[in-house]
Amino acid sequence: MTRRALRGGAALLLALWSGAPWGQAGAQTAPGDSAAVTRALLAAEARTARQRLAAWRGEYLARASWAELGDRCNPGALRVFSADTTPAGQRAVQALVERMEETILLHGVGQPLAAADVRPLLRVIVGWEAGIDRPRWDEDGAGVHRAVATGLTGEVPDPATPGCLPSPVMRDTVTFVVPGVMDMEFPKAARPRVRGYFGPAGQQQVRDDFFTSVGRTKPDAELSYIVVAPMVIWQDYAVVGVSRPRERGGFALGTESNGGAAYLMRRVGGEWRLLSIVRSWGL
Repeated sequence: MTRRALRGGAALLLALWSGAPWGQAGAQTAPGDSAAVTRALLAAEARTARQRLAAWRGEYLARASWAELGDRCNPGALRVFSADTTPAGQRAVQALVERMEETILLHGVGQPLAAADVRPLLRVIVGWEAGIDRPRWDEDGAGVHRAVATGLTGEVPDPATPGCLPSPVMRDTVTFVVPGVMDMEFPKAARPRVRGYFGPAGQQQVRDDFFTSVGRTKPDAELSYIVVAPMVIWQDYAVVGVSRPRERGGFALGTESNGGAAYLMRRVGGEWRLLSIVRSWGL
């Protein structure tokens, strides 16, 4: 095949990928500029992925409704799928969420994370996991629904009075490990306080500090903390993983951990909102 034919084939492929009319294929790239062809193909692929994400999100929201949890003790809102109660319907909803997750991971893994993106997202996740505040659900319009508490950190109704009681698992200090950043200003509250460890050695530092302050004199003492990782951001979407290990004597307690979750987030303006709890385990 001649070079001229190869150039024409590349231009035609670009035209088909980007949706341009065949007659305009020759205007899409300069002859012989393979770098320009690659950039154009990647840009076209990204546009297609954004369109698919928007369509899948629209389908996901259209299938969903809200569970009524009452107003007492601010339980938050729960997105439910009351029309998809059969196993086949539940699998279809889960597959829809996982397609969105996979698309974000496919395009976002390996891309550098800008501090302007990471810090607001981290603040939302940490505040939510610590029980200090909760993100809004991603929904069309202003967004009026707040997410439910994570890890049983929310208040519970007092059976003896009309008031509320703090969660029995709420701690005075919640420790976070964030391997992907080196510093962060976390949300502040009278209770619980938030303590952060950063960087690749953060998890080991948590264990060392706990052994020095507690474990040395109390070998059976348990260490509980929260690891925020991995975190992938692409366009206005993000996937964030959270695990909540429990350890004793430097060893994980396996099935007795405090669970974990994978969250699908979407940025609306400057605010990160919860689109879906992709999966959760434990508690």
